[in-house]
Amino acid sequence: MQVIFDNIVFSLQRCGGISMVWANLVSRVLAKMNGVSFIEYQNSNDNICRQNLDLGSNVASEKMFCIKFGRFLNPHISAKGSEKFIFHSSYYRTCSNRNAINVTTVHDFAYRKFVKNPLIRYIQCRQQDEAIRKSDAVVCISENTKRDLLHYLPDVNPEKISVIYNGVDNRFSYMRSVEKKDYVLYVGKRDRYKNFNALIEPLAKLGYKLKIVGVPLSSTEIQLLDKARLKYEYCGIVSDTELNKLYNEAICLLYTSLYEGFGLPILEAQMAGCPVIAFNSSSIPEVIGDKELLLDDITVDTLRMKMEYVKNNRDQIVRDGLENVKRFSWDKMADEYMDLYKKLLNR
Repeated sequence: MQVIFDNIVFSLQRCGGISMVWANLVSRVLAKMNGVSFIEYQNSNDNICRQNLDLGSNVASEKMFCIKFGRFLNPHISAKGSEKFIFHSSYYRTCSNRNAINVTTVHDFAYRKFVKNPLIRYIQCRQQDEAIRKSDAVVCISENTKRDLLHYLPDVNPEKISVIYNGVDNRFSYMRSVEKKDYVLYVGKRDRYKNFNALIEPLAKLGYKLKIVGVPLSSTEIQLLDKARLKYEYCGIVSDTELNKLYNEAICLLYTSLYEGFGLPILEAQMAGCPVIAFNSSSIPEVIGDKELLLDDITVDTLRMKMEYVKNNRDQIVRDGLENVKRFSWDKMADEYMDLYKKLLNR
């Protein structure tokens, strides 16, 4: 069996959710299957997830004049005999080789929903749409993403769509001896749809301290935090070891995003014994398990109610979270992809 992975995502971002998913997929498929190879482009080794991968001599390094624009061009792979092969790109590209069986993974439709610039939205959506339509098989990372796909692209045959959930890393763990501290944790990006600003005033009025992990705070965010007189600490971009400790110490993780294709921080927190209060939207109800901690809106009253629920039921919430994460693993994800590849080649 021949499988060619297009690692272009490693050149498009230094770190990120898609890079993490892709690294966990390709490393496991490489370990379990023969005939696996990769194509990569400049700056791929700057990607944090790529730095932790050992792909051996199975990598073909390709040159691209400008990755910013070249990312929208499909790769050319010369025909080698009549043997069929799987081509799976990390970011919405397909292979026109007559022997290629194209697989596309769809993470979300955030560009279509939230990008305001019409030109950027058009370019991004067109690439995604073409990859979905041209692919022999499409994988969605949640049932919600599949529903979005069929809503935006009703012409796509549902029979070629599979749902394969992401996994969660065992580098996060519950440390029972860690002393709990009096802060709420926020992890990840803070783009508009992440809804970060909505939690500032309610948290301030309830008197909680907020610790923030992620990219540096903007001047606007600092002004909002200071105006609300919210006690906060910016922790920066931390190591996994530091993040695990923050999860273990926190009262809870606040996950206020209005839209997610999956929602990996929810599972990271649960694996570390950290309760998660999250917004009731998109894929989050699929992933979180405990519906009691979902918010339909973010107000002082609704947040107070959920915080009190955490305080009064913490031990049970932690047990439920640790049980919930058992549904998700990178090995399970990779096995389901390999089953799909075999099915496509044997069709």
